[in-house]
Amino acid sequence: MTSQITIPLIMALLSVSWFVVAAVVRRRSSRTFKLALAGGSLAVVMFVALILIIVLGKPIIAAVAVPLFVATILQFGFIIALAAQTVSGRLSQRIFLIGVLVIIATIVVGVVLMFQPLTPTVFNLGFALVLIALLAFNVWSHITPRSEGHH
Repeated sequence: MTSQITIPLIMALLSVSWFVVAAVVRRRSSRTFKLALAGGSLAVVMFVALILIIVLGKPIIAAVAVPLFVATILQFGFIIALAAQTVSGRLSQRIFLIGVLVIIATIVVGVVLMFQPLTPTVFNLGFALVLIALLAFNVWSHITPRSEGHH
């Protein structure tokens, strides 16, 4: 599957995911519901913009790339806010620490794979691991574990 199809497909899946979250939390949390609606609406706009870019076959200019980049950063911010709202205070210190250690280990493995001299394929895998682990760390760092006094 080419990246030309992959990126809009990811945006479509992200849109659906946001609206599923909105449907699930609709009655329990108005803050999370509003956040999910905003994230889903933005994802739909991004999906439509990406499809139009593909269909028109025009080169992407700054007037299109910059708003898409800003929208991508906003999407990531919405994901961080959703994780912080739904998971903070629910994880034990032990689980939280395991998450941190897994993320650090993934970064180390990714860096080792990036600096091996054998093949570009392994370099690409290493880069992907580092990227995913850094994004995971950005989300994980906004989650607060449960205090030790609560079980």
